[in-house]
Amino acid sequence: MLYWRDGRMIAYNYATGVMAAATPVMADALDFCAEWRTIEEIARVLAADVPVVRRLVAALRSQSFLHQRNQDVDPRERAMTLFDRWNPAAGFFHSATKRVRFIRAGQANRLLRRQARHWPMPSPVKHVAGAARVPLPRPDAPAAFTRVLLGRRTWRRFSPAPVGREMLATLLALSVGVQKWVSTEHGDVALKTSPSGGARHPIECYVVVRRVTGVRPGLYHYAADAHALERLRGGDMTPRLRRWMPQSGYFARAAFVLAFTAVFERQLWRYPYARAYRATLIEAGHVCQTFCLTATALGLAPFCLMGLADEEIERDLKIDGITEAALYAAGAGVRPRGAVPDGPSLPRGVIPARSNPRVRPKGLSRRAPSKARPS
Repeated sequence: MLYWRDGRMIAYNYATGVMAAATPVMADALDFCAEWRTIEEIARVLAADVPVVRRLVAALRSQSFLHQRNQDVDPRERAMTLFDRWNPAAGFFHSATKRVRFIRAGQANRLLRRQARHWPMPSPVKHVAGAARVPLPRPDAPAAFTRVLLGRRTWRRFSPAPVGREMLATLLALSVGVQKWVSTEHGDVALKTSPSGGARHPIECYVVVRRVTGVRPGLYHYAADAHALERLRGGDMTPRLRRWMPQSGYFARAAFVLAFTAVFERQLWRYPYARAYRATLIEAGHVCQTFCLTATALGLAPFCLMGLADEEIERDLKIDGITEAALYAAGAGVRPRGAVPDGPSLPRGVIPARSNPRVRPKGLSRRAPSKARPS
């Protein structure tokens, strides 16, 4: 990709992630090399000396902008060919959003305060000026379902007690497990509890077990059709989890953590247009919300997180980050003793935000708060 930023032209190989300042001469050379060319042919087109062009070509090769005949192609470029029908839109977005510079919470808060002075926080709701307003009746939903929806929140503290194997099994089965199969002219497709366009279900689930009764600590892949854990490595993964979740290390104390990945070929087979990349991201959200609601219904303390070091996760899962890539993480543990049902679940030392009950939709029930102090 060639694009402009801050007055400079940038060349970006979205397969390898290499970025460099570009010049018109470089662009001319790349354009000419759509087919195999010799150094001498490039020099004639650029009206430049052969030694100068030789140095230019060497730099372009070292930065993965040019290939040399009879030399191996970078595995990441080979993997990115899977996206050919979606590229450059999907490939560029996929790669350009993978690496994030994480900063400490204190620094982030200072930056937000500074920003808020000249850019106030946008309104969380929208109203259409001048539009007639039609009042709606109070929500009418089963009490148990309502309690689950209102009880879901992100927990950041967990009891050291283990989660039962049966509870983990229930969570996985109802969140990502195959519920039934449907036969089509092209083969059988899976049906799950979350929607997926064309029943492609690109989301895969890996499980890091820390404290689950009857399951040894380690990294597993969940086989959604067999409802079984496939062991990839054993041992305590807590240090690795902290690397997966920079600045959110408190989640590494959960009883187990899930990594949701996407196998993009499943979507590509059915949908040749780049918009299908959006569907994959949205479906990861469907699956994760199903997990969080199921964990809440079971009385656990769930969380979900997008602030991830993708490449750390992908190395541990032994996936290439292109044909299969990390998208989302979630997990759960036993609720800490004395936690207030509607109260905060924050790391020690963090002051909770003030709660305003007026923002709760009218008619939805609120559980009576416990007298216990937040743990």
